[in-house]
Amino acid sequence: MDNVGIKPITEKFLQNNYLFALEFREGFVFGRVIRRRICHYKPYPLIDTDGTAVDISPGGHQAELSLVDPRNTSKEILYLDTTTKAGFAWIMHGSIGIKPQYIYMYPRFPSGQDIPGKFPYLDAIHPSDGDNLGYVSGLESPYEQPTDFVEYIIPPLEKIGFEFYNKDPNWSHQPVLNILFAIYFFQVLRPERHAKLISDIATRRVPAAFFTVGFGDQPIELGDRLATDWNIMPMRLDEAAELGERR
Repeated sequence: MDNVGIKPITEKFLQNNYLFALEFREGFVFGRVIRRRICHYKPYPLIDTDGTAVDISPGGHQAELSLVDPRNTSKEILYLDTTTKAGFAWIMHGSIGIKPQYIYMYPRFPSGQDIPGKFPYLDAIHPSDGDNLGYVSGLESPYEQPTDFVEYIIPPLEKIGFEFYNKDPNWSHQPVLNILFAIYFFQVLRPERHAKLISDIATRRVPAAFFTVGFGDQPIELGDRLATDWNIMPMRLDEAAELGERR
């Protein structure tokens, strides 16, 4: 897949002391990884919120579900329930591998919102019809090696949902997932203390990862939560770049 720019998600995971920028609809927030935790759930046979196995009939559709823990279905796997942890801001970054090959998975992030991945002029995606856009399958993100074909950046208190379609015209299938994520505990970089470093990240003078919180051209909006929960005001990229000129 390298020839089309798709990489294993493990190649995108950050190490301790790595720098990054998070793009929200309100602007960019900059950070430094203090420590990380790899979280891996494999295999994850799909279940509903009652803990019942989801077996999708030939040409059948499964309405939106969250990925819940079979041991306690009131708990969602891809959810951070507090905005900070042990004095750090934190965020989830990862991907999901899928099998069998007939299963199309349509992510909704935030949950209940439009499915991303369509060409701009086209009508909305309809997972119930098995639309051939907006999905990810085992071809794009193989079960054994999840890729960044869909790269999930999930901040605290945001929920993600998934719909599924079985393309097999003859047999029912239960989707089985390989959920592979890193949780980053990070220091929020602040203009009053880290102006030059923020400017260097924004202008690519230092190596740093750039993440969109959301999918593609539509970052999610957190509104006042960035100021109240993270105590930071997001910045435009050019505003961040100009910080280095003010010193």
